[in-house]
Amino acid sequence: MVKSPFTKKELQEYATMLLEKKAILLKEIRDQSDEVANEKLDEPGDLVDMATELLDQEMNLSLTTAETQTIREIDEALTRIEKGIYGICVDSGEPISKARLKAVPEAKRTLEAQEKYDKKMKDMKKRSSMV
Repeated sequence: MVKSPFTKKELQEYATMLLEKKAILLKEIRDQSDEVANEKLDEPGDLVDMATELLDQEMNLSLTTAETQTIREIDEALTRIEKGIYGICVDSGEPISKARLKAVPEAKRTLEAQEKYDKKMKDMKKRSSMV
């Protein structure tokens, strides 16, 4: 197994970045949940008002889903730090660039491997929608 190319100090810096990002996301999810809980449809308005309200709720839900996925990825990255394999692409085994990890500290693939993965997922989604 390939070991992380980063020093303990660098790994600690990445762990701090990940934990800070996670705290921000958790706060955003909490705030969105509070907002949805506090929203009330006192009197039903016209259909346009109701449709707009439902769309807003759907948008909040989809944002929460995306944020939850990012939190899962952050937790996986923290586990990789603990195991000493953070910064190693899960697909290619190559080191992930520091620039990429500074931008997306939860990244588990090199940019090239992520692009291949995204294309593969897009193609699979296309094929499954054709059935």
